[in-house]
Formats: sequence, structure tokens, C-alpha cells
Amino acid sequence: MMDAYTHLDMSAPSPMAALERWMDEAAIDRALVVETWSQDNRSCLDRIIASPSPRFRVALCFRATEERFSPTILEQEAVGGIRIQTADLQAFRPFAAALGCSKKWLIPHSEAGIGKLTSELVDLIGDYPELRILLPHMGWPRRNQQNDEDWHKSVSRLSALPNVVAGISAISHFSRMPFPHEDIKPFAICLRELFGSESLFAGSDYPLFETGRYVDYMNLAIEWIGRRDEEPGRLESALFENHAS
Repeated sequence: MMDAYTHLDMSAPSPMAALERWMDEAAIDRALVVETWSQDNRSCLDRIIASPSPRFRVALCFRATEERFSPTILEQEAVGGIRIQTADLQAFRPFAAALGCSKKWLIPHSEAGIGKLTSELVDLIGDYPELRILLPHMGWPRRNQQNDEDWHKSVSRLSALPNVVAGISAISHFSRMPFPHEDIKPFAICLRELFGSESLFAGSDYPLFETGRYVDYMNLAIEWIGRRDEEPGRLESALFENHAS
């Protein structure tokens, strides 16, 4: 199984070793490590890129205000995707064809709500149908602890697109209840009905939850997805398709 959305605990003496210990405890084989907006974990991700591991892929941030981004980064084996804010999707258009051809993933962030993000993504995919979209965090079903009225319509539109997968991640962020967050489970069930379990992925959003509960959150997400452990989903197969297990 894969943790398809994790950061790093940069307070740990060895952030990568700390993540691997949690993964081993949870019987997680692989992970997609996502750059933070603050870039605090970027040095660790750069080391993964420099020395690729069959256990890890990384997702780097695109920032329209920076000149650092070059599509040549997509040639790196360890780079699995690009994380981007809704506001930067228009600025990313010159690179969209390259990302589509690379068969790597666009990982959007919904800072303006899922309705706005969905409109931007549908428009972008209309022009670049080969793009693969990794939609994390259950499509952000709540904003400021209130149900987003655009959520169901938006995730329904996205589920109809051929190259979109969705994640059960950041569970605690949206919940008004303690673990196991039964108030969030209906959103996960709805996503499973819309996307099918093969197009869902489990992500921990580590370390952004209660300390020491990595195993609990991965097991909960996997349970809600309802796919057998031996069956890799579309995302895991694509991210690691060039490597044997």
C-alpha cells in the first residue's frame, strides 16, 4: 500500500528516517512526499531527487511568483507530480503540455474553494486532456468547518473525467469530532461511489494530525476506500509503474 500524500516532520532529527519508521509500522510500502508551501522540507526532497529510491516519489510546488520552476524537473525519476494553488493554474498553462506528456500528476490546492478549483481544472483539462489530476483531501468538503455547498456537484464533475483520482487524506482537518471522525466518513463513501475504489488513494497528511497516530489515520483511510491490500490503485500503479515491487 502507498501513502499518497505526506509531508515530513522537520522537527525530527532525521525527517526521512522518522517517516520510514511510521510507514514500516503501518505496513506502507511507498509514499509520495509533498513539498510544503513554506519549502521547509525542500532540502530533503532534493536529496530524494538526487538519489532516487524505489520507495519514494516527491511532489514539488509550482509558484507563479518564482522563476525556479523548469519543466526539465519532470525528467527526474523521483518527481511524481507538481503541487499548485488554484490561483496559479493559469500561469502554469505554458508547462501543462509537458506535464501531460510526462505522465506525472498535477496536485491542485483548493484555497478558493472546490467550486473555483473545479471550474479551473475542467477548463485546463479541456485544453490538455492528457493531464493527470491527483485531487487530495477528499476534495475539501468543508471550509472553515462548514460544509461547502459546491462540493458534491464539483467532485461529481471531476469524477466524470478520465484522468482524475481522489484522495482520502487530511481527515482530521475537516472533522468536528474526535477520531475516528465519523462525521467525515459520508464524504469518503460518496467519493467511493463516484470514483470507484480503484481511483481513490489513501494519504496521511503526516505530520498534520495528533502526534503518534500515523498508523491509525492510514488504516482509517484504507478502510474507507474499501480496496483489498493486494490491489494497487491507479495512482500507485502510475507513480511506480517503472519499478518492480
